Amino acid sequence: MLKNKVYIIEYEMISPIALGKDEFIGSIISNKSAEQIVDRVNTDGFPFKKAAEVKQDLSYLYENEKEVIKKASKIDRKLELLVAAYWKSKKRLEPIINILKEEETGTILGVGSDAIPLEFFEEEIKNYTHMGLDPVPELETYLNTNSSMINMVNNPYDIHSIYLAEKFKAGAFQKSILTACVSSTQAIALGYQSILNNEAKVVIAGGTDSLVNLVPLTAFGKLGVIPETATGTECIPFDLNRNGTLAGEAAGFVILASEEFVDQNKIKPIGQIMGYGNSLDGYKITAPDPSGVSMTKAIENALSNSGLKSSQIDYINAHGTGTKHNDDLELRCIGKALGEEAKKIPISSTKDRHGHAIAAAGIQELCLLLELMKYDTIPSNLKLKSPCSEEFNLLRENKKKKITYALSNNFAFGGINTVLAIKNERV
Repeated sequence: MLKNKVYIIEYEMISPIALGKDEFIGSIISNKSAEQIVDRVNTDGFPFKKAAEVKQDLSYLYENEKEVIKKASKIDRKLELLVAAYWKSKKRLEPIINILKEEETGTILGVGSDAIPLEFFEEEIKNYTHMGLDPVPELETYLNTNSSMINMVNNPYDIHSIYLAEKFKAGAFQKSILTACVSSTQAIALGYQSILNNEAKVVIAGGTDSLVNLVPLTAFGKLGVIPETATGTECIPFDLNRNGTLAGEAAGFVILASEEFVDQNKIKPIGQIMGYGNSLDGYKITAPDPSGVSMTKAIENALSNSGLKSSQIDYINAHGTGTKHNDDLELRCIGKALGEEAKKIPISSTKDRHGHAIAAAGIQELCLLLELMKYDTIPSNLKLKSPCSEEFNLLRENKKKKITYALSNNFAFGGINTVLAIKNERV
């Protein structure tokens, strides 16, 4: 028995290189990098001064939002990025929102770990009273009062998922995932699975995160995954001289829909989630198993669950963090999982352009992949000079090529690995 299909019918993204999905391709073609001196936090005493920030003021995008949300966005960067992504696409999404049924629609978001338990969160907000801000209690009251089937859990992690649930009238479920760099990728995979399991007909899945604040910058700096250079970070995925990643931020979502929903509403899909692979090795909280067995399994499972062969893959959107631990291992695992075909497939990471958005890494890179599919473009490894392997097709220049099938890889602390297999439905 053939399984039902799960389609992508819309998507939106706020990224350091694109305020909205429509800006992505121009940034890629022009080889734009968002790496700049950090503005939003004071980096005095840090050995690194640069990150990939969304530099533009976003408040104009959501100027018509309710005051309680605007206030909350001032102190929760993750919420602000997500709110901006929704309002950027609001008008375009209205025809879809108008046909959604509350009991058939759910939300799943990957979120970053700089949120803290509510009691501490409320205590922290007292520090903002001199600014006249105390949004969280107001926000909770608003959501509880105005959301019929939407469940409010007293934890700031859930604010983001519930915000989208209210906007999309999503009453089937509202879930939050925190699994570091695979959070939003797992949100998409679980949204796909929820539709196959008939838990919902439509799922809004994605994520939001920002490393551009002192807590994660300090943590990642101490882990040694942000290069300690005087002038910049020089994130150079797959280069022999790579020495770390580029801190970033982003928020976005895709609207996943069942085959039944698409057919009934005569919607032309943009892409299809063919399948995914998910694995966990639990080797070490800050490093993957050096054998790569778990990473390899995730890639293999993405292929087998999607019914694709290695020879059908047109592009691999690699995790490619630019760290010593990840890149060599990722290439070896791609080689093990895909065999000889792996050496022919174009591979690149775009984190050297937009940075590593951790919980939002997967959704940012999926939205970018969907735009690349639209414009038949494969991006280069922007700063690659000395490849860590000559066996693989690590692009040094952007390439025009039709992408029908692609893999999108994300790997995380604790050995958590998720790989999506995506089909371009525009062809």
